[in-house]
Amino acid sequence: MSQGTLTPEQQQRVLESAMRLMSDKDLSEITLDQLARACGVSAFDIVRHYQNKENILSSVLERELELVAGAIPSPELRFPSETLRDELQVLAKIILQEYRSRLPFMGKLLSEAMREPAVGAVFYRKFILQGRLLFAEFLNVRKQRGELRDDVDVEAAAAMFLSALTGILWVVELFGGRQVEVVDDERLVREMSDLLLRGILKP
Repeated sequence: MSQGTLTPEQQQRVLESAMRLMSDKDLSEITLDQLARACGVSAFDIVRHYQNKENILSSVLERELELVAGAIPSPELRFPSETLRDELQVLAKIILQEYRSRLPFMGKLLSEAMREPAVGAVFYRKFILQGRLLFAEFLNVRKQRGELRDDVDVEAAAAMFLSALTGILWVVELFGGRQVEVVDDERLVREMSDLLLRGILKP
C-alpha cells in the first residue's frame, strides 16, 4: 500500500466512514462511490492510497485494534493494593466493553466471512491474532515478575482467555442468546479470570 497519498486526517475520515458503512451494509454492497461520498475524499485518491477493498478493511481493523489497545492499561502499571486477579478482571471488563461497542461491525464481518473466506482471513490475521498479542504482552510482564508458572505458554493462555470471552459475547449478543438468558458480566469476568489463574499462577 502506498504511503503519503492521503493526509492523516483524510485517512481517519476514510476509515471512520468505512467503519460506519460496514456496520450497516454487507461489505460486498459497499461501493467506492458510497465511501467517497461518506468521507469527502475523492474515489481516485482512495484507490491510489489503499489500492483495493481488502487493504481498506485491513486498515479499519488495525485502527480499531489500536483503539482497543488505547483503552487497556499499560502492562507495567499496577496500583499498590492490586493483585493479578484484580488486574485481570479489569482487563476482561475492558475487553468486553470494547468488543461490545463494535458488535454491529463484528456481526457484519462474521456474516461476510461465511460467504468470503478471504474476509475471514483478514479479520483473523489483523484483529484476532493481534488482539491476542496485546493480552500476551500483559501476561509476559507478569511471567517476568515471577508471578506465573515457568512452563506457562502465554500466547496459548491469551488465546484461550480471549476466545472464551469474545465467543460468549458473540453467542449471546449476535446470535440471539440474549433473548434466552441474561449474561451477568461481573460473574462471567470473575469465573473466566479464576479459571485462567488456576492454570497459570504459581502454586
